[in-house]
Formats: sequence, structure tokens, C-alpha cells
Amino acid sequence: MTLVANFYLTHAVMLACALVATYIALPEAMGEVIRDWRLPTTALFGAVAALALIAYPTWGELKNPGLWMFAIVAAVIGVARGHWLRIDVDHGWRLMRLHKALDGPLAAGGLALLAAIEIALAIMGPNDQPTMELGMTVLASFLVGRAGAVLLRARHEPQVDLHDNS
Repeated sequence: MTLVANFYLTHAVMLACALVATYIALPEAMGEVIRDWRLPTTALFGAVAALALIAYPTWGELKNPGLWMFAIVAAVIGVARGHWLRIDVDHGWRLMRLHKALDGPLAAGGLALLAAIEIALAIMGPNDQPTMELGMTVLASFLVGRAGAVLLRARHEPQVDLHDNS
């Protein structure tokens, strides 16, 4: 009973974190002015969602070098995307606007979709079903790299008054 409870609790945490990441990232898709905490929070919830799947049932799964190779490549792609993303920053009010930034909400939404597929596979089939570890890790790593690059870049961007527009 506790194994089943832990299994579904882990999946619930994974899905909840992916859904929260998607919800937090939605304003980016519409080019809205957002608080600067939204980017790292989206990445954090995405990373927790991926780690919840990777770490179940034991933390030994974290020792998979192939998985981390893909994670590093995805993070580098995220850093590159964050570096070339057009942003406006209001340093005084800690606001920013990302232009044409559909990639963040799509990656977070992809996490939620993969989490839902993982849960459906776990409910339907035996333990030898494929898992969504790789996809979730790649998407979460992309979000982390992208958020880090945008936040580092934002410190050096010129001031744009966004408070009146929000």
C-alpha cells in the first residue's frame, strides 16, 4: 500500500509542478510585462517535475550519464535562446517583457503533457513501459538554461519604463 501511495504521490508532485510551471510561463507567450521572478520560478518547478520522475523509485537513477549528456545539450540550447531573446527590462520595478517568447510556455506545457502521459502509462501498464524521463529532463534543462541566460543578460540591459504599461 505504501509503495502505491508513494508512486502516485511522486506522480502527483511531478504533474503539479509541471502544471504550475506552465501557468507561471503563460504571460510570456502573450508578450506581457512580467515580474523577474517568473523566469527562474518556471525553471525551478520544471526541474522539480523532471527530478521527481528521475529520482523515483531510487536516487540511483540520477547516475545516468546519457541522460545528463542530453540535459547539458538542452541547457546550452536554452542559454543560447536566452542570450538571443529580445527583452525589455525595468530595473527599478523588477519587470521585464520577453518578445516572441513562445518557447518557454511551450517547453513548460510539454513538461505537463509528458507528466500526464507518464501517469497514464503507469496506471495502464506494467513496469516495463517506457518513461518520459528523457523528454522531461531535456525540457526542464532548456528552461533552466534559458532562465539563467535571460536573468544574467537582464542585469546589463538598458532601462525601459514598463511600469506604466503593466
